[in-house]
Amino acid sequence: MHSTLRLVGVLGGAIAVGCGIAALVIGGADTVIVGALMTVLAGVIAIVGTVLAGTRPGLAALLMIVAVLLAGLVAPGVIPALADSVVVFMAYLAGVALLLLGAIVAFRDRKAVPTAALTGLRH
Repeated sequence: MHSTLRLVGVLGGAIAVGCGIAALVIGGADTVIVGALMTVLAGVIAIVGTVLAGTRPGLAALLMIVAVLLAGLVAPGVIPALADSVVVFMAYLAGVALLLLGAIVAFRDRKAVPTAALTGLRH
């Protein structure tokens, strides 16, 4: 499943970065600029989380969830700027959906830490 997570995470992150840059170019209001920068940051966080999926699955899941929450929080500021361009708007929605799918896959595939490792007890 790590290959699925890598594909979904990198693709969603790249789309989010591209749409964030497009919103920076298109948008004019302050909320659009801040939202676009946060969308770019969410894409970068998702890509970093995807890279860490093989070695640190728990951290990867956390980063992917943070990326989805960040992109979702700024969506009301970014969507009006992208709504005039149907292709970019649909790409933005697809990117956020891929980030959500990547977060779900990362969370489902993370390995649980054994309780003995937390307490220091050996059986």
